[in-house]
Amino acid sequence: MTHTHYFTKALSAIVMAFFFGTTVANAQCVIPIGPGQSYIENFESGQMECWTVETTGSATWAVMGGTNTNVVAFQNASAGDEARLVSPTFDMTGSSSATFSFGYAMMALYPPYDELTVSYRTSPTDNWHQLGSYSLSDWSNTYDELFTLEDLSSTFQISFLGHCNGGYYIFIDDIEIAAAGGCARPMNLQVTEVTAFTAMLGWSAAGNEESWTVDVNGHQATVTSQPYLMEYLDPNTEYTVRVKANCGEGLESEWSYPLTFTTLCDVITVTNDRPYFDDFEASEEFVCWRSEILSGNDCWVVDPGYLILNNTAFFIWLGDEAMLVSAPLDITAVTQPVLTFNHKQRSLGQFVDELSVWYATSINDYWHLLGEYTYACEEWETITLPLPEASDAYLIAFKGKSHEADGVYVDDVWVGNDPSVGVKEQPTLVATVSPNPTNGIVTMAANVTEGEVAVFDMMGKQLLTTSVVEGHAEIDLSAFAKGVYVARISSETGTRTIKLVKE
Repeated sequence: MTHTHYFTKALSAIVMAFFFGTTVANAQCVIPIGPGQSYIENFESGQMECWTVETTGSATWAVMGGTNTNVVAFQNASAGDEARLVSPTFDMTGSSSATFSFGYAMMALYPPYDELTVSYRTSPTDNWHQLGSYSLSDWSNTYDELFTLEDLSSTFQISFLGHCNGGYYIFIDDIEIAAAGGCARPMNLQVTEVTAFTAMLGWSAAGNEESWTVDVNGHQATVTSQPYLMEYLDPNTEYTVRVKANCGEGLESEWSYPLTFTTLCDVITVTNDRPYFDDFEASEEFVCWRSEILSGNDCWVVDPGYLILNNTAFFIWLGDEAMLVSAPLDITAVTQPVLTFNHKQRSLGQFVDELSVWYATSINDYWHLLGEYTYACEEWETITLPLPEASDAYLIAFKGKSHEADGVYVDDVWVGNDPSVGVKEQPTLVATVSPNPTNGIVTMAANVTEGEVAVFDMMGKQLLTTSVVEGHAEIDLSAFAKGVYVARISSETGTRTIKLVKE
């Protein structure tokens, strides 16, 4: 089961961190796991206590430390090299079965990817028996696995075999063996049916739980069944959830892995004089957009000026297909709604990654094609498309399809009234703001004596108003968070909209 959680967020820091020293495990280390008991290893001590490594060539396993957590990692090695991480010996006599769970992540750029094989044996002279095998590359997610163990003994062991095919790392963390009668932590947390105000939470259970405690951003509730509907959430807000099992007689499990998700934005209202605009400068993560992987592993991300000057939406060239989906837009008040955006698609040899643009009238509607762009576009090109079937929950999506070229870039997305019809801004109205960006007060200068200025956030909420007096107005953003805002000046000669950046 895939998750984006704290383990994942620590991976980039872990990759850049140094290796801790690894102790030499005691070959005689035996850990009893009686009925109702659990063994947990998260490597937070910085050591591989009672774990050993069997290696060929330059491959090995070692503990790596990051910002939030430690993991044990299969290091980048020469192709064909292998290393097996072998657990302590577990004395599991007296238990008929147990659950075995762990988290893992794998990173590489190109196939063939490294391979991870998980096995068990009942004694040092027994052969290894395979439980699962994995080969992938995913720079965004970690995965949970859960197995039932029945062939138990007094000399039971598990192992993780890494086989190098040229990848970067394999990470393992949060290993747990819970004997029957114990209280195993919930696994495979999954959040589905996310809206602006609700989300559905589910998980895998061992079967002997009486109830569960669900923690949502520190607020806890006890539930007796799942999935669990999380209600009264705030739009466009990040939530972290975790679950622990209650198995009766005061017996509780460890907390599950924390899982992070973000609620959708509420509907953004678009009008003739209040268009929607996003140039992705507000954050290094999407604001009111979501990336959906259709196939492959990689997706749309915000490129914070690494590859192209200024922030852009970027479809990673290693992906197969992914869609970047907007927040719902209410465009029913727009006279003739259009979508305008800039795109760039660099070729790599004869290959060009594809971009297509889609719309849906609601979250329950099918996607409808607006345009396709399959040609090399080395410089920014501006596209304007009419938006049919206006609705109060309109969705726009940019779909990237990889041909292993140089990616797809999208920027300066604008939804509003077609400038050739309806309400128009008068070219005689000229207004400037300074300083911009700002950390507080902005001065607007205009070529009109009187007028009104309104400031909106990127969701269309009006934050303040002020007046133009003798061609000048002061806008005080001191009380507002860092981000992008829109100032609209209105006068008898027309209106003009200017983007403001609060640092």
